[in-house]
Amino acid sequence: MTEATAQDAEQGVPEVIVADRQLIVCQGLGSLVAQMAQVRLGSFATDLASLRKALGARHGPAIVVLGVRLADADLGRVLETLRRDHPRVMVVVVAEESEFAFIRTAVKAGAHSVCMMGQVLTSLPRILGNLVEGHSLLPVEILKRLMGEQGDSLTRREHEILGLLVDGLTNFQISARLGLSENTVKYYLKAIYQKLDVNSRGGAIAKYVAGTY
Repeated sequence: MTEATAQDAEQGVPEVIVADRQLIVCQGLGSLVAQMAQVRLGSFATDLASLRKALGARHGPAIVVLGVRLADADLGRVLETLRRDHPRVMVVVVAEESEFAFIRTAVKAGAHSVCMMGQVLTSLPRILGNLVEGHSLLPVEILKRLMGEQGDSLTRREHEILGLLVDGLTNFQISARLGLSENTVKYYLKAIYQKLDVNSRGGAIAKYVAGTY
């Protein structure tokens, strides 16, 4: 740790760790963070293991700017891990407007803010500034959409299986990941298709990613 970094840590300047499965996305978001005086840019993480390592090595408060997927974990799993192992860390989820299912997951899992990728140049600095001051910030358009939705008909397990479908896992891989039999996975998929009013994996994935269910 450099002398400047040590002084920032002692003064309580939050370290921002940027995590996304694509390094180029991390670098782009990191360039925005590096221009802010209220925070200091930490390391980049493309998988859960490197994110855990970065959080374990930090000194002082931290903010994670998180994409909807890492190389080895979806958003739900990452947020669950952060909530369990690093409950004091603040989280900003960055998502495309077409990824509303992940935005919903982020809000339900207690993310401190959501930043739309199309507005990241103006929104991310403002969001980070608010978090430094102790205020969470949720875009008005997201809040309105969430308030206008009907109750979510999918169970937690069904959400988990849908997330794995989006990541391209087969029934066998899903059963191995979740410790279920393949028949049980097929049962869940049948229930999911009925609730989403689709008859294929592709249809279920499309509705889930778009948040139109």
